[in-house]
Amino acid sequence: VHTGFPNSYKHFPTIALAAGSASTLAFRSMQSYHNANSASTSSSAVTLGRILPIVDTVEWIERLVSTSGITDIQLRFKDTTDYATILDRIKRAQTLCKSKGVRLWINDYWKAAIEAGDCYGVHLGQEDLASCADAGGLDSIRSAGLAFGISTHSYSELAAALGVRPSYISLGPVFATVSKDVKFDPQGLESVRQFRSLIPPEIPLVAIGGIGNAAVARFVRGAGAECVAVIGAVTKAEDVDKAVEDLNDAMS
Repeated sequence: VHTGFPNSYKHFPTIALAAGSASTLAFRSMQSYHNANSASTSSSAVTLGRILPIVDTVEWIERLVSTSGITDIQLRFKDTTDYATILDRIKRAQTLCKSKGVRLWINDYWKAAIEAGDCYGVHLGQEDLASCADAGGLDSIRSAGLAFGISTHSYSELAAALGVRPSYISLGPVFATVSKDVKFDPQGLESVRQFRSLIPPEIPLVAIGGIGNAAVARFVRGAGAECVAVIGAVTKAEDVDKAVEDLNDAMS
């Protein structure tokens, strides 16, 4: 009998957004760098990188695909909502990523990601999860063979994220950030620890928000996150190659 708040993924509840549909099936599985290199685990799942740079332009995609230590990049769109423009950027970004063997993740625009073809995955915020499910988007993303990442900011959002069985789950903002207008207070390292215990170990935990350098990333790794999603830590770095190297080392 459990009378307290769950402290293990074995007892944490999940919320099914679309019970009875294919949305109850898991998305493409991924594993963390640490599980992939653990003698106690054996999986054929693709390994998520230790860092996930988030960028706004195709020019940054071109810069990062040639940077050693980059295996995954997420492209977001802050300056336009025009579908044709977004589709064009995705196609150009994917051509660059494919040429270097880097996995491209698309933020929010799942329809364009599917139409463009060859993208590796889609990332959605919680504000878009229910509408995507209602539109049959989760089934479409899965049918297209795309991986799926989902943001969380609270225990209820974590329950919803676990209900769609994503490729990874992100938590944020861990620290204060100016990169995005977030309606949630900073989570702190203790929330990272708690979320890691509430998420099945085969699902990577990605931390985001205020992780501005390798020193901060090292604390986040110590709290249990296996990957950090970063913006300024890379795009504002004086030496991008060194910043990526240091971030990867911090998350080892």
